[in-house]
Amino acid sequence: MSDAGVAADGAFAALLARLAADGGDAGAYESLRRRLIQFFRLHVPADADDLADVVLDRLARRIHEDTDVASVPSYALGIARMVLHEARAKSARRHLAETDPTLVPDDDAADDASDLEPVLAALRACLDAAGTSARELILTYYGGDGSARIATRKRLADACGISLNALRNRALRLRDALEECVRKRTNPQDRA
Repeated sequence: MSDAGVAADGAFAALLARLAADGGDAGAYESLRRRLIQFFRLHVPADADDLADVVLDRLARRIHEDTDVASVPSYALGIARMVLHEARAKSARRHLAETDPTLVPDDDAADDASDLEPVLAALRACLDAAGTSARELILTYYGGDGSARIATRKRLADACGISLNALRNRALRLRDALEECVRKRTNPQDRA
C-alpha cells in the first residue's frame, strides 16, 4: 500500500476513534455522512455524495493531525460550508468558460493539437532565456493549488527575503516578460 493509502487509513481510523470517544455508536460515521449528504442535497444535489466524502476526508485528516475539534458535527459543518463555497466557485468558473466565446477554442484549433507545439517551444525557450532563478521563481510561484499554493508562495517570499506583495509584483513582471517573449517568438510581425 502506498504512503498516501496508509495515511488515509490512519486518518479514517482517527476519525472513527474520535466519534467513538464522543459517545457515538458504530453508526455514528454513517449518521454524520447522511447529515452531510442532506446538507449538500439542499445546495448541489447532483454532487451531494461526492462532496460529503470530501468533507469526511478533510475532517479525518484534521483529526489525524490533532487539530483541536470541540464538536465533530459542528466542525464537519464548517468544512462542508467551505466545500460548498469551493463547489459553487468551480461551477461559476465552468459556466463562465462555457458562455464566454473568447474562451472556447475554434473547432479547427481543437482538432489540431500540434498548433500548441510552437507556443510550448517558445515558452520553453523564453524560460531558458530568463535564467535559472527567474525560471524557478515563476514555476514555483504558479505551481500548486489552493492552500498549498499559498504556503508555497509564503515560503518563496521568505526565501527571497521579500514581502509577499513584492513577490507578487516580481512574478507579475516576469510573467509579462514571458508573455511578450512568447508573442515575439510565435508572431513574426511582433518582432519589429
